[in-house]
Amino acid sequence: MRVLITAYIPSHFMQIVPLGWALRAAGHQVVVAGMADVVDAAVTAGLPAVRIGTDGGFSAHVRPGHMSKDAAPAKILTARELADRRPWADMGHWWRLLVQDTSHLFTDFARRWKPDLVVSEMDYNGLITAGLIGVPAVFHRWGPDLLAPMIHHHATDALREFCVKAGLPDGFPSPDLTLDPCPPDLQFAGLPAATPVRYAPYNGVGEMPEWAHAPRRGPRIVVSLGMLGAQTMRDEWSEALVACVARAVAGLRGAEVVLPLGTAHADRLGTLPPSFRLVDPAPLNLFVGDSDLVIHHGGAGTCLTTAHFGVPQLVLAQQHPAYVGCGERVAATGSGLALDHHAVTDDGLAVGAAIDALLGDARYRLCAAEVAAGMARLPSVNDTVARLEELPGR
Repeated sequence: MRVLITAYIPSHFMQIVPLGWALRAAGHQVVVAGMADVVDAAVTAGLPAVRIGTDGGFSAHVRPGHMSKDAAPAKILTARELADRRPWADMGHWWRLLVQDTSHLFTDFARRWKPDLVVSEMDYNGLITAGLIGVPAVFHRWGPDLLAPMIHHHATDALREFCVKAGLPDGFPSPDLTLDPCPPDLQFAGLPAATPVRYAPYNGVGEMPEWAHAPRRGPRIVVSLGMLGAQTMRDEWSEALVACVARAVAGLRGAEVVLPLGTAHADRLGTLPPSFRLVDPAPLNLFVGDSDLVIHHGGAGTCLTTAHFGVPQLVLAQQHPAYVGCGERVAATGSGLALDHHAVTDDGLAVGAAIDALLGDARYRLCAAEVAAGMARLPSVNDTVARLEELPGR
């Protein structure tokens, strides 16, 4: 069969890459459709791609730390409270503009290529395209996923008129199947039913770094800012987080702190302790398994990769429901801790105490190992291919 994969956010697309590989290995044809940054990610992963439009895509408009520019509430809010505060009406207007400018491009390509199935992440054009050409649609979650059901609910209202005019009398369509790579222990309760699929770590391509397996005297701590953080350091939040961790570990004997941000950012980061190793970006899955702790921003890819290898996590999230929600779920499993954005301060005391606890209490690593074991028991992407082959209407 022919499978069209659509995506808007490259980091979400990365979660689908192993499924794309499995589909091709099973003899199916796969093409990825998206804007420039998604196409770049697809080609890097070895998947055929078609560029939609001339916009650079999500990565061209958003930088790590962009949420830190919002007015941070004085009260500590949960992920659900933060999600309820989202400006859904304004976002609906933006969604309409997005599909209005690009939907016909996706549909035109699909009508020429004639896929039997469309797989998409939080990309409305994928669902709309599948509905217009009359093939099954699969939604692929990207991690602890509180937002997607809420987004779909609001998008249903915001995009109804556009979809009806485009030829979908029932309005914005729902997927025929939802795939979930997030293990039940880490996932939010009460979400719409989904088919579980084992998370297969893919964080890009690159050479195995020489330092990854070098002898070390003490614990290795990895500070990850996700895909965008590895590309640029243009925001105050990322700099503040690194500076806070530097203060927090200054007295930790024998520790090695790895910052895979590239030496080009050395001037922006200032003077770092001798324990810090500023290295070039490399795929997280190549070295995180040999670390003792991962400190990160709450990104789903970093979270699931770290969980896959059974490594404890410390989540320092900005005030965005996806990031805060990731931290909440990590803490709920006992495999790590989550601190509010206020913890990234000048003194670093709260972060230091959390690091001491995560390195000193074996229960965190035991819980992380339990989460990893649960992930390993989920159906593989190869099993999932067989499930997709059986979808009715294909």
